[in-house]
Amino acid sequence: MFPGLFHATPRGHLQPMPLRSRMLSIATVLLVFAIVATSVFGFAHVTAQQEALTTLREESQRLRSLQQAVVEADGRVMHIIAGDGAPGDYFDRLPVLVGGSAGALDQLGTIPVPGTAAPRPARQLLSGLTGTWTEAVSLVAAGDRDAAAALLVRRGTTGSVAALTGVVDRILAGADSSLRVHEERIRFGSLLVLVLQLSGGVLALLGLVFAFRSSVSEADGRAAAVLAADTAREQVARLFEMADVLQSAGDHLDVNAVLKAAAGELLPGLSGALYIFNNSRDRLVLSTSWARPEGEQLDETIGPASCWALKRGKPQLNRPDGSKLCCTHHSGPETVLEIPMIARGEIVGLLQLFASGAEAEARLERVANLGSALADGMSLALANMALREKLRNQALRDPLTGLYNRRYMEDSLQRFVRLAERENREISLLMIDLDHFKRLNDQHGHAFGDQVLRDSALALLAGLRETDIVCRFGGEELVVILPDCALERAADKAEMLRLAIQELGGTRGAEISASFGVACVPHTSQSVPDLLAAADAALYRAKQNGRNQVATAPLRGFRVDRPEPTPSAEISAFHRVAAE
Repeated sequence: MFPGLFHATPRGHLQPMPLRSRMLSIATVLLVFAIVATSVFGFAHVTAQQEALTTLREESQRLRSLQQAVVEADGRVMHIIAGDGAPGDYFDRLPVLVGGSAGALDQLGTIPVPGTAAPRPARQLLSGLTGTWTEAVSLVAAGDRDAAAALLVRRGTTGSVAALTGVVDRILAGADSSLRVHEERIRFGSLLVLVLQLSGGVLALLGLVFAFRSSVSEADGRAAAVLAADTAREQVARLFEMADVLQSAGDHLDVNAVLKAAAGELLPGLSGALYIFNNSRDRLVLSTSWARPEGEQLDETIGPASCWALKRGKPQLNRPDGSKLCCTHHSGPETVLEIPMIARGEIVGLLQLFASGAEAEARLERVANLGSALADGMSLALANMALREKLRNQALRDPLTGLYNRRYMEDSLQRFVRLAERENREISLLMIDLDHFKRLNDQHGHAFGDQVLRDSALALLAGLRETDIVCRFGGEELVVILPDCALERAADKAEMLRLAIQELGGTRGAEISASFGVACVPHTSQSVPDLLAAADAALYRAKQNGRNQVATAPLRGFRVDRPEPTPSAEISAFHRVAAE
């Protein structure tokens, strides 16, 4: 179907065009085809002429080079015979003459030479000339100039050179005529192609304007729809990519990096910020921001009660003039779109998008759906991260005291003991048992006993370093791992912790105390089982001696296979003690 044979009615139906319009359309198409075909032929003709012209010029250049080389060689030999030159001047130029004449000699064919019965091939003639010249120069080199001159006369080199150059002149004259013919053809062909191209372009343009003038709006609409669809597909693909990357995010820093990268691509020209709830969920804390102007600081926290987006669970548009409904925490000259981040029915954070200028509100409304999709992906990632952290804590921590459980203690103790053995370091272990814990439960109830356990755990955590590990070993027994801590230092810490637990009795109105057993690698033990057994034995001895005291495991014999501390290890130990 040719374009332009149908037109659209006001109702959108296609109707046949009038006969004159159809004929005009067909004639335009056929004329364009004819012009294109003629242009293609013209291009081919011009290309062929240019190739022939290039070949003819190359052949002419080879003939001129041959002619010049022969004339120079003849003149150089004459000067050598006359005594104006050295034989070396000829022999230096001889390879150039022989090597550069191969292609040109094939063009000359046979050359008639005066004094000879038949024409001689150009290659044979040049070979004879170079041989004669070489003999003559050799005679000059031997000191016989007269014999060299007689040799040239006898063999007629002057006539041979004249015959050779005369043939070259005739060929070059014909080549010049051919060059002018080819150039005229190229100019004519180029002009014809140019005229045809201009005519074809004008006709094609007029035909296209005539044929498609009624479908411009429809084509623009389709193009806009295709562009919108492509943009939507790219955005969906980027959102899927973001969701895939978020599955590998390990912490909030990873989530912030992914959000900033995705927002920079999906929401160009807009700045934003991400707020997430703290652990107590009493306020939202600024997690990250992007594309913000320098010097403008955002609020570090937002109260849930001051944000309509959080209270309504729906996006909220805050205008700089404060018109309509506006959050009380909003301030500044920018228009802000706030999108609550909801996952599994719970709000986990708040996404803010900022825009300024006269079109700020319209720009934010255009990206509202995309911003909601971005917030949904981020909220699911944050919820999954919180769930993973919760499951991890449940797997590693005791639910009653919040301390690490026995499995985590055993894994950590194995790791620290191997490190101490490899690097010649010290690690101490405190085993703690609350005294008369069963009697506390019987007298005050199990809830009171649970509270005593929690208070004791808090007292231990408050009195230790961040690098120390406190675990619930089982029942009322607790274990403390002290990396880089000598036996004597560990005993001192145990005594300090014992006093802290004893002070709990004054606040709880009951007698609360604990017994401590202290052991250390390498001074009292060599392996994890030895360390646990030594600490347990020391704890049992503390209980046997009356409870509420610290007992230290006995030192074991000197190990011959254990190296002495190196100076670097001693310096490290000094820095550790100084840090403690």
